[in-house]
This record gives sequence, C-alpha cells and structure tokens, in this order.
Amino acid sequence: MKNVCIKKGIVLIIILLALFCVYSPSTGFKQDVKLLVFNDGNILYVGGIGEGNYTKIQDAINASVDGDTVFVFGDASPYHENVVVDKSIFLIGEDKNLVVIDAGFYGAAVTIIADDVFVSGFKMITFHDNPNQFDSELVDILSSENVTIKDNIIQQNKITAGSDRGGVILRNSSYCFIQNNTIIKEEDGRPCWGVVLMLDSGFVNVSGNEVYNYTGGIYVRGCSDNEIYMNYLHNNSLGINIQYNNNNKVINNIVIFNKYKGIRIDGGYNNLISRNIVTDNGEGKWDDYGIGLIGGSDNFISYNYISNNNQNGILIISDFNNIEYNYISNNNIGVYFDYADSNNIEYNYISNNNIGVFCNAAHNNDIVRNNFIQNGKNGYFEGVIYRRYKNIWDGNYWDEPRTKPYPIFGIGYFLFFTFNKWVVFDWHPTQEPYDI
Repeated sequence: MKNVCIKKGIVLIIILLALFCVYSPSTGFKQDVKLLVFNDGNILYVGGIGEGNYTKIQDAINASVDGDTVFVFGDASPYHENVVVDKSIFLIGEDKNLVVIDAGFYGAAVTIIADDVFVSGFKMITFHDNPNQFDSELVDILSSENVTIKDNIIQQNKITAGSDRGGVILRNSSYCFIQNNTIIKEEDGRPCWGVVLMLDSGFVNVSGNEVYNYTGGIYVRGCSDNEIYMNYLHNNSLGINIQYNNNNKVINNIVIFNKYKGIRIDGGYNNLISRNIVTDNGEGKWDDYGIGLIGGSDNFISYNYISNNNQNGILIISDFNNIEYNYISNNNIGVYFDYADSNNIEYNYISNNNIGVFCNAAHNNDIVRNNFIQNGKNGYFEGVIYRRYKNIWDGNYWDEPRTKPYPIFGIGYFLFFTFNKWVVFDWHPTQEPYDI
C-alpha cells in the first residue's frame, strides 16, 4: 500500500510539471486562449499495480468525466489501441519513452473530438500498409478548440498506402498547441507530412517540435492566423509549406538539410517569415530554395539567416512583397526574382553568392540600400527594357566605396532585338556599408 501511495505521489508531480510548462507565445500570437488548469477532477490510472486500475486507455477515458485525468503507466506498454478522446480531460503518460500507443495498421493512435484536451508523455507509432486505408495520421484533432499535444514521440513507420496525411493533423480546429514533440517518419513510403493544418484551423501554435524524414515537415493549407515558432525541421523534402493562407507567422525556426526547399509561401498574403535559420536546402535545381514566395503578395521576409542553399537563397515569383534585413550568403543565387513585380528588397547583407540578385523578366522592383559583398556577380538581369518595366537599383554598397555610378550588366530585349550586353546603373552607390 505504501508503494502505491508513493507511486501516485510521483504521478501528481508528473502531471503538474506537464501542465506548468504549457507555452504562452511572446511573438504576437493571440494570447486570450483558454489554458487548461489542474483542478479537483479524479485521476484514473491505466496499468500499474493499484487496485481498480484499468488495463486499456479507452476504458479509462470512457469512465472519465470532463476535468478528469487519465494517467497511463508504462509497465503494461505497448497499448494496442485506437484511442478516441471525446471529453475534456488530461491524458498523461508516465514517460514518453516508456508508454507506447500502437495504432497498428488502422486509424489514428489518438483521435480528439472534444475541446480542452491535454495529451502528453506518449510514444505513438503506426504501420500503415493497408491499400484501403485512407487516413494515415497518428494524432487526429477534429473540430476542437484548446487542445494541447505536448512532449510526445510521434513515429510513423512504413506508410505505403493512404492519402497524403501526417503525424499530427488538425481539421477545423482552433486555439490549439502542438509543442515540443518529436515527429518522425521512419521508413520511406507514401508521401505524408509531419504536422498538417487544414479546413480553417486558426490560431494554432506549432512550436518547439523536431520534424524529420517527411515529404514535408509542416503543411498549412487554407488556414490563417497561425504561428510556427522555434521548430527544428531537417531532412524532409520540404521544411514548411504555407499554402493559400493569410496572416501566419513563421518565426525562429531552424530549417536545414531539406531535400528541395526550406520554407514555401504559396498564394498567401500578409505572412511573416522572420528570424529563421535556413541553410543547406536543395539539390541545385533551378526552383530549389531556402525561402520561396510563389504567388500571393504583401508578405514579409525579414531578419533571416539564409546560407549555403544549393540554388536560390530566396526565390520570388510573387508581387508586392518586402525582403528586409536578411543575411544572404554562399548560395548559388542570393535573391532570384522570376516574373516578379513591384517587390522591395532593402537593407540586406548579400555576400559570397555566385549571383547576388538576379532579375529574370522581373520589373518595377526596388533593390535599394543593400550591401553587396564579394559575390561572383553582384547583380544580373534578363528582360525587356521598356522604361516603364525597369527595376530600380539605388543607394547600394558595392564591395567598396564608389564615387561613380555602379554598372549592372545583363541581357535586354526590345521588340525583336536582343542586347547581350545591356547595362543599367545604380546612380547613387553609398560610400560605406550599411549597419545591418
């Protein structure tokens, strides 16, 4: 009896530690979210040696009421279950390295269809090779609010069938937190994503996670006002993909060694990509990049470290965006404007790229007040040379102090003529590098 009491005392400490560490964002993410608070609900035990403990997680959930805690010991692990949480409870594992929920070949390890749910301390695994299986996620959050998935190991194995889903998927769910999880796909197979937000999931915080070996690390489609913060995304095909979304923030992430692309904004507006480390992405194809803006407009790329990407540091196929205060170095092309108009690139440190800035059929872009340092070619362009289509190069620092206009050479097209040695000028080069 004494041992049981001691063990249950340890359980209380684990629960309190898990709840105490709920993240409150500090970078502008909406903060009037309801946070779960430990209350006077009952604790139901799964596994362990206590009298009346449950043997299945689902049985304990079925017996719980809103506000209860279901605590799962590791001694009876693995638990071969497809758990459904339909109540506002805390689901806590003793240790994420000990407590395994094995979803097997069908369905999710944990499906959540209730508000105010907290899940922490589990290793969730699955093997999906059923040709008739169309859902391959491990954690499925459906039409719920204020759900926290924290400090878990989420591991997908042998995904050879099903739709392009992910380790954690949120559908029509808001004010949720996906935090401090390790999300990994062990074997090659059907493409899928580490974390997926879709169907108008908003005000979701995805932070502190490590995501690797996926087709894509984090995928946000048709959702707005989310924050992707301080994640470590590596060895995926694509690190982060924000598609047809507005007002999302991608801040302080490490995005490295992804096969094709680091961060992609596709068709969105007013998204912020800031203070990320984006390095060593891409195989060298023309459309590989560290950060890419594809369609959309009015996005902001600022204060990022973008280096050693095998093709483009930044690829812009989009209009009316701002690229400011970035460190862009040792890429093949630092910034590549491809059929992009009316963008502003200002106060960037652009160094040691084969080409610093390349404008291809890009017009009316302002390339002003940047430092160009030891690039193979500081600037280059190809495009029509009508006056109303020209780009503005002005007030930049070009390797050293200059008293004369700085020439930028490229290829110009006028009617049916091609000028292979056309030149434009920065008429007002600065004498000193900017403090960036």
